[in-house]
Amino acid sequence: MKARNWTAVIAGLLVCLGAAYGAYTLATYSWNQVVDYRGPYAKQVLPAGEDPLDPSVIRLGPDPGLTVYVIVDGLREDASRNMPTLNALRAHGFDAVVRTSQPSLSFPNWTTLLSGAPQRISGVTTNWFEERVPVETLVDTALNAGRVVAVSAPTDFEMLYGVKRTGHVFLRDWDAGTYMSSGIVDNAIRLAKESSATLLIVHLPDVDEAGHEFGGSSKQYADTVAKVDADLGRLVTAMQGAGTTFVVTADHGHIDTGGHGGPEDIVTLVPAVFAGPGVRPGTAEGTQDQVAPTVALLAELPAPRNATGAPFDLSARGADVTRFARQLDAAYGAYTAAVTGSPGNTPRAATAGLGGRTAFDEATAQRLDTDRAGRLPVALGLAVLCLLAIAAVGMLSWRALVAALSGTAAYYLVYSGLYFIVHGYRWSLSSFNSEAMLKAYLNGRMTDAIIAGVIAAIVAADIYLALRAVPMRPKGEYLPGWLALGVATVLTIQATIGLQVAWYLWYWGASVNWYIPDLAMGFKYDLDLIQLTGLGAAAILAPVVTFLVGRYHPLRRTKQAVEPAEA
Repeated sequence: MKARNWTAVIAGLLVCLGAAYGAYTLATYSWNQVVDYRGPYAKQVLPAGEDPLDPSVIRLGPDPGLTVYVIVDGLREDASRNMPTLNALRAHGFDAVVRTSQPSLSFPNWTTLLSGAPQRISGVTTNWFEERVPVETLVDTALNAGRVVAVSAPTDFEMLYGVKRTGHVFLRDWDAGTYMSSGIVDNAIRLAKESSATLLIVHLPDVDEAGHEFGGSSKQYADTVAKVDADLGRLVTAMQGAGTTFVVTADHGHIDTGGHGGPEDIVTLVPAVFAGPGVRPGTAEGTQDQVAPTVALLAELPAPRNATGAPFDLSARGADVTRFARQLDAAYGAYTAAVTGSPGNTPRAATAGLGGRTAFDEATAQRLDTDRAGRLPVALGLAVLCLLAIAAVGMLSWRALVAALSGTAAYYLVYSGLYFIVHGYRWSLSSFNSEAMLKAYLNGRMTDAIIAGVIAAIVAADIYLALRAVPMRPKGEYLPGWLALGVATVLTIQATIGLQVAWYLWYWGASVNWYIPDLAMGFKYDLDLIQLTGLGAAAILAPVVTFLVGRYHPLRRTKQAVEPAEA
């Protein structure tokens, strides 16, 4: 028995540390899979004859007028209702609320707003993207159509969209603590007048900065929204005219405490307001990928070829949207081919009957089912290993199993209490406010796992004492059993987390190469792996904890009178 218990201590500790190392490696791999995701879609060539830039699909008028396209970074939909300038545009135009795709971060959503291509299509998933986006944008379509384009925005717009080629650009670096929107508006007005631009793109960054620093429900955030609205008013006053159309939207919102990236409604539902001579009054709900095609409709531009959304039905002139239907059919046909792996492009007849989007969704569902069937054996194997680990504890001692399961329950109560109640977090990328806080956030979750693991060991030792009529000191032949209890408790916790990881690996998989998973579940999966990593340290501490409880717990002393004399 003594030798077996020492073997259990050593073997159990090695398994716990191995699980921690494996989890850390898998967490790094899975996180990088999302960050480095590019997807197969932007590389697809659209079918011949369906090119939305073909002159036959659009007839530009002699004077397309000016379209002013404004992105207010980080503007919550509810806060937008308190903006007098924006409300004046609403009152004379079309008021939409659109939902962003995931993750709801700036670079990905800027790209959607300029291209109509969400993250899965564009391959832009984080703010660490540092190259020219691979999808066509309104800048591209306007320049190819011979239009004059002006841009006043942060310097990131050059890296992502190559806006300097327009020849009419003002770019500035992000400068924390400095109000930037007034200068951006001043230069937007100057550029538009100097160049006689027909498309003016303006990005206002300060609301987002206030959200990160003070939170989306703060007075400072509201004050910044009001200040930006005043600058928006100056832009509208300077640019308004008989042929001017205004489009004002946001890339994402902010949670009350500051942060975005997750699936919360306050983050993913944003305003999209359209006003001008070609816009009829109305309201609608939609998706963010519809905004760029709508801008193209109003500006009489070709739709960006990678767009997945149709323009809103807001034209006061009864505009012909056939070209947008053709573009969508072509795009979805190419995207369906990428999902199915079929050579060439999906035949037009295959998408025309069902609708391109329907065919794409069906192909996606079928491939997900196929992938899940392929991952099932590995996921089941991992689940079986987790169950065997728990069974091994029971084979060592039924009391140890009961105590370890009790400690496991305590672990989840403590960890969840720390995460959801003390810290106020959710399974969301919005939890860590900005990318700079990611490392500290993850280290904090590992610390929480260690704390919860130590408390779990204390609870397990308490239960183990209560289950024995004659508690034995952690001394002599009983020492390895007490040490094994600490390791067994952590191993049981890791096994139950491992079962959850096994489910995720079956349902979504560790690789992200053609489909972005549900990021709320993906975030939980990453946190599960972070917990498994932190529990490696808890496995080293837990035997010390169970030893100390067994040595000094009052319950042991109350039963000392009946404890047999030790040799």
